[in-house]
Amino acid sequence: MTVASVAFTALLVMVGCGKNEGSGSAASNTDLVAAGKAVFDANNCARCHIVAGQGNPRGRDLTRVGADPKHTMQWLIEHVKNPRAHNPNSTMPAFEGKISEQDLKALGAYLSSLK
Repeated sequence: MTVASVAFTALLVMVGCGKNEGSGSAASNTDLVAAGKAVFDANNCARCHIVAGQGNPRGRDLTRVGADPKHTMQWLIEHVKNPRAHNPNSTMPAFEGKISEQDLKALGAYLSSLK
């Protein structure tokens, strides 16, 4: 799946595409999380991170990243955009400007669901 198709999918999920009306519905949240997983995959995040035993231990294990109460969806989005804002010693590259806002929202939903 190309990054452009992931962005399009995430956009369709966010506007509802005639389905799952009501932004707070469980179905729309499930769709946003699924779109976030696609963003995670499309951006090769498993090259550095593990989720549920899959990936590379080079970076932090993200299997339960959403279980930390401070790791809100917005915190996670900001961290992906600029990891050094939260940890000046972070070796993770900044993805601001490299991942669209729509895809960041979906990715944040996915990461915050990892509990």
